[in-house]
Amino acid sequence: MKGMIIGPYWQGFKRSVVTYTRIPLKVDWDDNIKHIPAVCFLPWIGLLVGLLSAWPLWFDWSASLQALLMLLTAVLLTGGFHEDGLMDSCDGLVGGWDKEQRLAIMKDSRIGSYAALSIWFSLSLKWALLSELLNVIPSSFLGFIYTLSGWCAVHVIARFIPIVLMNTLAYVSMGQSKASSMIAKLESGQWLLALAPCVLVGVLAFSLLDMIVMFIFTAVLIFLMRLYLRKKIAGFNGDTLGASEQIGEIFVILCLLVSYS
Repeated sequence: MKGMIIGPYWQGFKRSVVTYTRIPLKVDWDDNIKHIPAVCFLPWIGLLVGLLSAWPLWFDWSASLQALLMLLTAVLLTGGFHEDGLMDSCDGLVGGWDKEQRLAIMKDSRIGSYAALSIWFSLSLKWALLSELLNVIPSSFLGFIYTLSGWCAVHVIARFIPIVLMNTLAYVSMGQSKASSMIAKLESGQWLLALAPCVLVGVLAFSLLDMIVMFIFTAVLIFLMRLYLRKKIAGFNGDTLGASEQIGEIFVILCLLVSYS
């Protein structure tokens, strides 16, 4: 009985690990195997990525070097999955003149000027903000806990944003898309599963008031994203979900910096 309850969750988590990271894990993809949709565990994958990429915090290095290695490790763990979505989205959403052209540009594997600019500014902003955050937090055991929980919060909360978008917008694409197999509408219990790590790390990383304010501004950010995507392509696709996650990371690091400052 216990295995029947836990089994679908474990199967869903394993599928999520393989889908959203480069961590090698043996998974049986048979549809007959009961499993929770992999996307439900996306924030939990963020927690895993945050914990694994925080290893530079254990060393007495400069904040700038720690920040650089943390960002690099996170990219290696995910294979630049979300960064690729950001670049494709910027090329298509900014460079295209209508919905069809924007979607076609996002399907093109070539990198345009908007993609190059977006990834440079995104990584530069994250590195600068994270370096400043590491400098602001005092060097102590409690400071280490705050830093670790804050870094995990960045990856967890940022990965909750795409889940909201895919459940409140229509899916649009041109032709076959790998993202279509990763999309699922969540049920009430599955929403709790996805939200749980956000609350867990939020309580550790923020004061109660700051956490409430952060979640309010996150809701505003999601609302603005929805308006923009509706205007540009009348919905979302896999690339825009990746872009929303990258914007979310920058946003949460900024919130942490404001909170700790």
